[in-house]
Amino acid sequence: MMTIAPDLMRAVPTWPPGTLSPVDEARFARYVEALAFWQGEQWPTPARRGEHRLVFNYARTLIRKTASYVFPGPVAFAIAPRDDTPIAREQANRAERVLLDALVQADGPRLDLALAIDASVLGDAAIKVTWDATRQRPRIVAVDPATLVVRTAADDPRVVHTVTHAYGMTGEELATVLGATSELEASRRYPVVETWTSARWQLAVAGQVLRDEANPYGAIPYVIATNDPRPFAFWGQSDLVDLTDVCVEINARMTVLSQVLELSGAPIAVLENVDGSEGIRVGPGAKWELPEGAKAYLIDLLQGGGTDVHLAYIERLFRILHDLSETPRTAFGDANRDLSGAALEVEIQPLIQKVARKRRMWDAFFAQRNALVLDLLERFSGEDVGGHRVTSTIWPPVLPSDRSTAVRNEVSLVDAGLRSRRSAIAALGGTDPDAELALIADETSG
Repeated sequence: MMTIAPDLMRAVPTWPPGTLSPVDEARFARYVEALAFWQGEQWPTPARRGEHRLVFNYARTLIRKTASYVFPGPVAFAIAPRDDTPIAREQANRAERVLLDALVQADGPRLDLALAIDASVLGDAAIKVTWDATRQRPRIVAVDPATLVVRTAADDPRVVHTVTHAYGMTGEELATVLGATSELEASRRYPVVETWTSARWQLAVAGQVLRDEANPYGAIPYVIATNDPRPFAFWGQSDLVDLTDVCVEINARMTVLSQVLELSGAPIAVLENVDGSEGIRVGPGAKWELPEGAKAYLIDLLQGGGTDVHLAYIERLFRILHDLSETPRTAFGDANRDLSGAALEVEIQPLIQKVARKRRMWDAFFAQRNALVLDLLERFSGEDVGGHRVTSTIWPPVLPSDRSTAVRNEVSLVDAGLRSRRSAIAALGGTDPDAELALIADETSG
């Protein structure tokens, strides 16, 4: 049992002194701003009392739309045998099966989509992959990137040396996880800091180091997805950066147009040579009695096509919004005409290119995550996967596809000697190509 000294029961800063750099502090500030904008706080100044403001959260819709195109369905993974021996093929097939089972148990498809949205909003997303000794399976959980500090190699930001993870746990949770004594207040939340390198793992609670031992996994158990990072930086950039100004302007212009239309429904009465407006009412059947020499008229805000200028400007803003987000209006099902498959692909080409860029990031993310999962399975559960760690991602099509056409294309590639039967089965969604080929061989021989 582990004891935490009573003098450590008071709250202390979450981050140890010297942990945060100015870059980290600026990154955390960007997360706060991006999350607020995503949640609809899209006016640059606070509203005045009684002020009417509209917020059309196109930024959130566009990010969700893009994530849905990146992950229109669950992804699959293929593992090539290390050599052409029957044992290697069987181990590769087994690795594919146990990896799929682990990802299904971790609710992988839903988590992938949620991480894609997080990475687009914040610029970064992260998971932690550890071994759950109770359930005897890998544990894959999302981690808030605002709770992570990463130190990388000076000459290569892609090489991670240290990951520091700061979060909070209640006394009851600590007693369960760490075996701490009852000196902890069960309902009180304590700051916890984990520091990971490939060789060591250190855990501190309320500033007191409780664990400092060899890394039980042999690798840092965090995988971080960085959205479009600069070549010389580790952390990514939010997709909202390019959309903020145009979204703010759309909200402002739509609010003005709303006010114009509202006032046009309740016209402004202008009186000349009248001492007071008592008894003057605007509405159907209203009658006014004015003194001699007085004049009255209504201001029509829609006269002369005044709203057309607003509408034209708003239409231009929407075009800019779709251009900047690389999400044509066609992506929302609004093509205004019938398009063939090839024509639809040309029309939506900007989004396809954007999805391709994002999928390259996720390819690297999945390769690292899957390697950790397979290593945990072989290390702690005894699964014989023959050291297979390298996976390739099989993505679902971005656009709706004709299944029969896809099959004909794969058959043509196999007949021309440009693709193996195993690769064709995997490309068509087969989860166990070798087993499928074995069944075909048995049926053919029989």
